[in-house]
This record gives sequence, C-alpha cells and structure tokens, in this order.
Amino acid sequence: MRNANIRTLLPALAVLILFTAVACAGQSPTRQTTASTPVPLAPGEKLRVVATTSLVGDVVSRVGGDRIQLTTLMAKGTDPHSYVPTPSETAAVYDANLLFANGAGLEEFLVEMLANAGGSAVEVSLSDGLSLRSLSGGAPDPHVWFDVHNVIQWVTTIEQSLSALDPANAAVYRANAAAYIAELQALDAWIGQQVATIPEANRKLVIDHPVFGYFAGRYGFEQIGAVYPLNPAAEPSAQDLAALENMIRQYQAPAVFSENTVSPKLADQVARDTGVKLFLLYTDSLGGPGTGAETYLDLMRYDVQTMVEALR
Repeated sequence: MRNANIRTLLPALAVLILFTAVACAGQSPTRQTTASTPVPLAPGEKLRVVATTSLVGDVVSRVGGDRIQLTTLMAKGTDPHSYVPTPSETAAVYDANLLFANGAGLEEFLVEMLANAGGSAVEVSLSDGLSLRSLSGGAPDPHVWFDVHNVIQWVTTIEQSLSALDPANAAVYRANAAAYIAELQALDAWIGQQVATIPEANRKLVIDHPVFGYFAGRYGFEQIGAVYPLNPAAEPSAQDLAALENMIRQYQAPAVFSENTVSPKLADQVARDTGVKLFLLYTDSLGGPGTGAETYLDLMRYDVQTMVEALR
C-alpha cells in the first residue's frame, strides 16, 4: 500500500484546514495545512465516507443521506477504548474520500490505522474547535456528544466537509443538516424539561467510566464518581472501589449506572455493596435493534428517561 498521507479537514469560513488525529497519550503526527478541493466523481458515483464510531456514523448519515456511501468502522455495542480494526476496515479507509472521527483521543487506534491504510482520505475530527473538558490526569475528555450543542456543531462541520468535497450535492447536505439541527434543538429543550423533574439534590451520577462530564456541565448534574476512574481498559484497585462506595454513601447517590459497552460486574458489586439500584445506560455506542437506543436521538432520550426513573 502507499505511504500514508494523513490529512484532516476543518471549516474555517469557506476554507477547510487539515487536522491531525490526537491519541490519548497526546502523541500526534506533524500538523499539515492545506485547502480542500472537490473530489472528481463519475456520474452517479457517491462520495465514499467512513465514520469511526456508531454515534459518529449515525450523525453523518443524517447529513449525507443517500448521497454518500457510508461505512462505519465500529459496530453497535463496540467499545471504542478497546477496538482493533480488521483488515477489511483498514481497506475501507484506504478507499475512502472522507473520514469522520470523534477525535479528542477517543480513537487511540486511528494514527496507526491511517499509517497502515495509506490512501488519501481527508480526515475530519469532529471535536476540533469544541471547548473540551479534561479528565483526571489532564487528558481531554472525548465524550463530547453528551452535550447536544456539541453535536449541533458536529452537524455543521459534517455539512461543510461534505459540501467542500461534493459541491454538486451541497444544497442537499445543507437541507439535511438544517432539518436535523431542528430535531437536536428540540431534543436539547426536552432534556432540560426532563431534568427539571429530578430534585437538584439527586442529580448525582455514578457511572462505569467518566463519560458524563459534558452532560453534567450542560444539564446541571454532578458526576461524583466512576467505577473505572479513566476508562474501562484500566482496572480499578480495591482502594478505588472502596473510595467510590464511601462517596456514594457520603453523597447519598440514589443509583449506580452501568454502560452497554462495559461489563456490569463491578458496577453491580458497587451497587449491591451500597444498597442502591443499578441501571443501564448507552454511552460510547448506540444499541442494537429493540434496545430503544438505535440512533443518537434515541440514545439521549433513553438515557435521560432512565436517569429520571433512577433519580427522581
């Protein structure tokens, strides 16, 4: 395969500028900058687009619709913290015109994957330009989608990126984006109404790993603890679990929340030790058919409704 030409696309007025993927460890290739140019497409040919996670893929699909050929690397239910790409997925990146990633260190595999894949896909980090929070230890918190306003920014970036490479369909991408943004604005308002039904003293979240920083900041919660202090790839110590259980008792947290991409074993132990109930949330990935969390909109509604049931 050809040597990688890792390029990234970011909207800055009418010009999109390349960005470089950043791993959790803070390592990144040399930054490059270039203006974007349309991709030559044969009559009837669609822009070949790759999305990293199921969440990113869902949002991209709402903007691109049937005008793009979309491949999502991670199946629903896949934990991005432990994902390892297959050869066929690497080949899909090689063939792509455009690659959308969450960014902010979520896709630790991406730098190596791009180096192995080669090709000339323009890469877009949807977290670039957002106001990022920090996890303990100073790493950026990549779970930006739990603030709906951030996803609205995603939509704008996706629309501009698709339009820059496929201007013949720009009007379609613009219309799709506008319709989806209206749904996201309605979702944001609905979340505020639902949260208002939870007593302020009960708006405390204990979760498998710290995914709700943006949600807490936007909607008035406090994320008081996590079973896995950094991410599910780092096993907590007995001291970590004991400290978490003491915090639950101290704050009188009403519930512990497990996640669809993480084994519930430790969260269940913490809930039983502290005498609180355990509830399932969808976080780093969409759910499969019948889960009620098949799209980003569905996931947010499911999680908020579950929080209301658990905390009210």
